[in-house]
Amino acid sequence: MSRQHPALPHQGSAAGLPCERSSTSFWHSQPSPLLLAHRSTRNLPQTADVVVIGSGITGASVAHHLLAGDNGSKNKDHGLNVVMLEAREACWGATGRNGGHCQPLLFESPNDPSIGHFELANFHALQKLIMDENIDCEFVAQPGVRAIYSRHHLEEAEMALNIMRTTAPDLHKMMRLVTSRKSLARYRIPSAKGALITETAARMWPYKFVAHILSSLLTATDLEGTFNLQTLTPATSLSASSDSSGWVVHTARGTIHTQKVVLATNAYTSHLLPTFADLIVPCRGQMSALLPLPSVRDDDRLQTSLGFLGDGLDDYLIQRPNERGGHLMFGGGRQHSPSIGVTDDSVVDWQTATYLRTRLVDALSLPESGGKFTATHEWSGIMGFSRDERPWVGPVPASALLYDRRPGLYMSAGYTGHGMPNTWLCGKAVALMVQKTIEFPNDPEWAVEMAAAEVGLPTSYRLTDERMARALQAEGVEKKDRAEMERREAAYRGVGTVVSDRPPSGYA
Repeated sequence: MSRQHPALPHQGSAAGLPCERSSTSFWHSQPSPLLLAHRSTRNLPQTADVVVIGSGITGASVAHHLLAGDNGSKNKDHGLNVVMLEAREACWGATGRNGGHCQPLLFESPNDPSIGHFELANFHALQKLIMDENIDCEFVAQPGVRAIYSRHHLEEAEMALNIMRTTAPDLHKMMRLVTSRKSLARYRIPSAKGALITETAARMWPYKFVAHILSSLLTATDLEGTFNLQTLTPATSLSASSDSSGWVVHTARGTIHTQKVVLATNAYTSHLLPTFADLIVPCRGQMSALLPLPSVRDDDRLQTSLGFLGDGLDDYLIQRPNERGGHLMFGGGRQHSPSIGVTDDSVVDWQTATYLRTRLVDALSLPESGGKFTATHEWSGIMGFSRDERPWVGPVPASALLYDRRPGLYMSAGYTGHGMPNTWLCGKAVALMVQKTIEFPNDPEWAVEMAAAEVGLPTSYRLTDERMARALQAEGVEKKDRAEMERREAAYRGVGTVVSDRPPSGYA
């Protein structure tokens, strides 16, 4: 493709800012006193070396790896000054509203095993950090079960496993497909047509993990730089600095001049970068925290995490520890309410809520026939759906900048409801890119390549001109999602299927 920067169409509407009042997530029921309304300084800093916008797991990873990780700035006399801006409270977006899953979906990209390997590495990196720092975030490694409820999804799973015998034999050995009634009943999914099982999965309390990372940065006395967190401070726009380089981040409280900006904004990315309106599209998901019925309580609790895959179906379930209530954290039901293009997470849809309170009785074939669960919390959250179903990670090319075309703007966003197995290492990749371009300013392309290689970032995640142009020629997020929902309706009517290439995605 020409090195001249083509005009990229963006027909969708740019996302707004996160709404001020959001629904109450269970994960926020024990908020960090240090982080609530936290502003490290009374006034907004006027300058910074790096501004990170967003305080979910991606933003936390970027800040951690810039300042406290093994690759943090080594020169304490010239450590980086990092400012993090958050529109609401810290970790109040998708990370603080998700399903609590961390399950690498090793089978979803059989022809590109680098994705499965990356998700597996992300899982192990999280697990090691949590163990090393003794982070109380209810992280428990357990088998992951992907229950399959349609014939064509089962056939696709069989085909993926066959392909992986050649493309990724090591990953293939980590999975098995079960279809016998006896085995499916043992996994509490007797009505499924089959299930993919992996031993590499976990459940966790995502907010508590991020709260630990941010609190550690705020209280550390040996950081290789400085960390300033400014909550309740939405970034409203970006502009080029009046000098020869750098950016200005605009907020209602003032501006910050900086050399580097990292967008860890997921669904809201197009608010600051309108050319991404058709590349990362907001999608509202809904969650519930359900008190366990007797048949899934104490010794009869679930022993695995569960994802439910079928026509228009992408529900997800974990169960918290018995000694802490044993809540079933169940999400999904997007077919019951508007979701694509929606950024309002103050709304809890009653039809979806009813579905989430009743669906598990049938899905798990529980003896409490006709019963329903009691929800202690019901809430919604906004995911960022990528047009090509892959995260966008790296420096933003000039073609995506409508006016102020200059380097120094980076992104990690667009996880399509599958953030937990990706975000930590995606954030690390961006942090390394920032560090290495500072260290090697005369060869930024080489610096970015070295950073991506060090983390093992899949090529398909890289943010490039070519990928943007290619994605914009493909079917849009809304059209693909509509086809998936139509396929579900057709299956219920018994009139065949509607073909869709949209992969399943859970709010994980």
